[in-house]
Amino acid sequence: GITVELQPMSTRGDKILDSPLAKIGGKGLFVKELENALLEGRSDIAVHSTKDVPMELPDGLDLSIICKRHDPCDALCFPKGSTKATIDDLPEGATVGTSSLRRQSQLLLKRPDLKFVELRGNVNTRLAKLDSG
Repeated sequence: GITVELQPMSTRGDKILDSPLAKIGGKGLFVKELENALLEGRSDIAVHSTKDVPMELPDGLDLSIICKRHDPCDALCFPKGSTKATIDDLPEGATVGTSSLRRQSQLLLKRPDLKFVELRGNVNTRLAKLDSG
């Protein structure tokens, strides 16, 4: 058999939640620690979301496997107890939380009146922020 040791890592992108990604270094923040562990021989493989992997990898690293993905669609979430169900249910000038420039651009195409605030963190953190106002 094969012995496997998991090495959970928190990246700079996971730790710095109070600044927009574009201002603190972009997507590379989520993989730099993984890249270093591979290049320094501390890890044999790394698994991470492809959306966070930069287009160009450092010398010595390859993107060897891309697994089949689940539904890639985004979700619009409303606070618990809300009767809203779609983007059209939002009032004029509503505020939407997202740190994704792509999502902001897509939403602005449909609703140019929307305002945006940075919303960072894992899914549970974002949902908790939504429910707490």
